[in-house]
Amino acid sequence: MEKVYIERTKVAARARAQRGPAIKLLPLDSALLSLTAVFVIGGLIFTYSSSAFDSLSYFKRQVLFNVLGVACMLFLSQFYSRLQKLIKPVWLLFTTWGLLVWALLSAPSANVHRWINFGFFNIQPSEAAKLVLIIYLAGFLGKKKNIRADPKQIITPALYSLITIGLIVAGRDLGIPALMFAVAAAVFFIAGAPVLKLLYVILAAVPVAAIEIYRHPYRLMRTLSFLSPEEAAGSVGYQLVHSFYAIGSGGWFGKGLGSSDLKLEYLPAAHTDFIFAVMCEEIGMLGAFLVIGLFVWLLVRGITLALRAKSAFNAYLMAGITLCICLQAFVNMSVAAGLLPTKGLPLPFFSYGGSSVIVTLAMMGILMNISAVERQNGEAR
Repeated sequence: MEKVYIERTKVAARARAQRGPAIKLLPLDSALLSLTAVFVIGGLIFTYSSSAFDSLSYFKRQVLFNVLGVACMLFLSQFYSRLQKLIKPVWLLFTTWGLLVWALLSAPSANVHRWINFGFFNIQPSEAAKLVLIIYLAGFLGKKKNIRADPKQIITPALYSLITIGLIVAGRDLGIPALMFAVAAAVFFIAGAPVLKLLYVILAAVPVAAIEIYRHPYRLMRTLSFLSPEEAAGSVGYQLVHSFYAIGSGGWFGKGLGSSDLKLEYLPAAHTDFIFAVMCEEIGMLGAFLVIGLFVWLLVRGITLALRAKSAFNAYLMAGITLCICLQAFVNMSVAAGLLPTKGLPLPFFSYGGSSVIVTLAMMGILMNISAVERQNGEAR
């Protein structure tokens, strides 16, 4: 019996050797993981607080969105580096163009073409376009050498970026395109594109943005009322004025979780674009500074990891994702505080919305994966 047991043990060992080593999970960056956990929990708390007085439907759907987003994040945190070897970034970009065109041809919702309706759920392809464009730019620019000496190398990615942004603008959205333009410009700058060339592109974009604002009266009114919202409190300034009331009434320490008064039908989009105002009312300015500090921590951590990257592709990808999330957060909070004209950009992790939550968590998963791979490669050396 002992000989049989030994023989079976040897056979099992040979079988394991033939199968190869078991999949070893990558150790994730503790700072990124901790920040994500805090953001997800905080987002659910304030989605409940800002919408449960009316119905639990928003909160229940947001829980589902976060479950899907976290699952996507965990999957990408382990396997993104393997997937990127199988799928060319330009294929992702072309697929995204197809989805954006599909959204343009779909029936409008609130007079805009931003969503694709699948019956029991909607997707907003412009949210995915943010991530896909960053992946494409990182993949393209990461292969180029000495861009500063040969600026013609950026013509193709610049053209593809403008096509992507233009398709979103065609759906009557300016917030996400402006964000994407800024992030793309930052990635080009990091990759070594001449500053003067980038300034020319930025200056050329200014009249285009002005024309888009002028073409739609509500955009023009929002922009003009930004400097004196009280004068338009009965129309386009209503949302911003009530955001001021919410932020101001919270004081330093807030009224307590769930105790916001302005969310009770007074502040439109309290659970989406203006959720930061509700947060300020309930947790006060000290709580708001804590939230801002968490996004600053994410910005510093992401840029630090990008600077340490051995691969140009990884550096551009981590920098682009970090800037995309944090810049969107700072713009959203600035809008709620009246520092920028009103734009419909959600607060990452916190604002209600499936596409936004899932894509943001996917970005965090990719950030965790690239940082883990970089650390693993560094230890191997």
